Parts: sequence; C-alpha cells; structure tokens
Amino acid sequence: MLSPAERRAKVRAVIRVASCNFIEAYDFIVYGYYANYIAATFFPTANEFASLMLSLVTFGAGYLMRPLGAIVLGAYMDRKGRKKGLILTLGLMAVGTLSIAVTPGYAAIGLAAPLLIVAGRLLQGLSAGAEFGGVAIYLSEIATPGRRGFFCSWQAVSQQVAVVFAALFGYALTMLVSPEQMTLWGWRIPLLAGIIAIPLILWLRRSLEETEAFRHSRHVRSTDQVLRILAANWKLVVNGLALTVMTTTSFYLITAYTPTYARQVLHMAPQTVFLVTLLVGLSNLGWLPVGGMLTDRFGARPLMLLVTAAALATAYPAMIWL
Repeated sequence: MLSPAERRAKVRAVIRVASCNFIEAYDFIVYGYYANYIAATFFPTANEFASLMLSLVTFGAGYLMRPLGAIVLGAYMDRKGRKKGLILTLGLMAVGTLSIAVTPGYAAIGLAAPLLIVAGRLLQGLSAGAEFGGVAIYLSEIATPGRRGFFCSWQAVSQQVAVVFAALFGYALTMLVSPEQMTLWGWRIPLLAGIIAIPLILWLRRSLEETEAFRHSRHVRSTDQVLRILAANWKLVVNGLALTVMTTTSFYLITAYTPTYARQVLHMAPQTVFLVTLLVGLSNLGWLPVGGMLTDRFGARPLMLLVTAAALATAYPAMIWL
C-alpha cells in the first residue's frame, strides 16, 4: 500500500513525463494538419494533387526513421538511463520542428527548401521512435502493482491532448487568418508554438527521477548479446510489431490524414475540419484511461480483439457514408 507521499510522487512523475510527451507528440503530428499549406510552400508543381502527395510523402518519411530511432536511442536509454534518453529525444524533436518552421519556401531558395523539410522530418522521426516507447517504458516501470495498463495509458492520453491542442490552435488560427495568409505564413505559427514550450518541458524532464527498475538493472549487454536475444525471440518481436499496427494506423489516419482528406475531398471549411478533429481528440482522451483500467481488470488481449473487430466492422461503412 502506497503512503500519501508516495502516491503524490507517482502522480507528479506521471504528469511530468506525460506533459513532455504531449509536446513531442504535438510537434510530430502538427505537420499533418497543415500538409496542404506546406505543399504549396515547399512542393509547388503544376498539379495540386502531386504537390499534396509530395508533402504527405515527406510527412511519412518521419516514420521511416522511427524504427532506427527506437533501436539507436533505445539502446542509449538502456546505457545512460530513461531520463537522459528522453532529454535527448526532446532536443532532436526541437531541432527538427524548428527547421521546418523557419525554412524559406521553394520560391526563395529552390530545391534546398524541400530538402531541408525532409531533413527536419527525418530528425522528428528519429526522436519519436524512441520518445513514445521510452515514455511507455518509464510509466510501466513506475506503475504500482496491478495498475500498469492505467499508468501506461497516460502515454496515449498525452498524445490525445496534443491532438486537442492542435485542433483548438488550428480552429482559432483559421478564424483569425485569411486563407491567403495561412498559405504565406500562418501555417508556421503552430510549429513555432511547439518550440516555445520546449524550455519548460526541458525543465520538467530534467526534474524526473530515474526509475528503480533502471537503477537495479545496471548490467549492460553488448550489441552481439542484444542481437542474439532478438534473434532467439524473433516471433515475440514480430508479434509486438503487429500489435502496434492497428493503433498506429488508426491514430494517424484519423488525426493526421483526415483533416487533409476533409478539406481536399469533402470540401469542408477549415474551421469545421478542426472542430471535428477536436471532438475526436476529446473522445479519445476520455476513453484511453478507461481502456487502461479495463486491461488491468480483464487483460489486454480481449480488449485489443474487441476494438480491432469494431474498427474493421465500422470503418468501411463510415467511409461510404461520408
């Protein structure tokens, strides 16, 4: 049984690590909300669809780096600690986001502009690859017995807070700024907003205590040992990768691609698009802790099977209805 002081310490740790993850998630996904404006700025072509596809491919380039970030920076966390690793991911995300926010457009510097955007996106992906997993590990290692699902759910909750914040920001911005101004400079404001919060988030992250689990597992394996362990447990690794496909695909389809789809295909007003995204984020925000508690009560497998079946049954009819 935890004492009141220990319980308060746990709550503070969860808030700090989730707050940091919020800004990392915001910086990583906010590009997707403004993909059409970024397309016009950095990927101008005679074909608007081709420009948008180039912009979305660049958004997707961040995912190519996430496995590398998970492996390289994950190994760094195992050697140096969760705290130092999470500080490093924060710095990489800040550099990547800033490079996208301040790079002049194609009209000003030519081919260098899209190349710099791609480089910034790759840095963001490198950071996110270790950040999201690193935060989940930290939360699982500080979780109280029987509450691991609830504790780990706050990693996903912080991502939904990022969705809600990005949608609120976009809704307000599109009310105040004309479409022409949004294309010229307005889309840069949300990215710069993600940079402004970095010093506060860095201070919060530096104040994190290292987990007991890390302090008690100081044996560092060599690269050869790690590779042999992975090879011996390849089925478990593949299953673990497969488990993330449903969540990751659904999350980014709804929060990153759908706003662009709604504007380009459904011809919805920008304010309406951001309002819909806001409501989706709020719904997710409420359900995620509930889902974490349900996994603690009934196990993760039944819940994952249930939500996957529900998504498969409703996704296609919903798209047809739209």
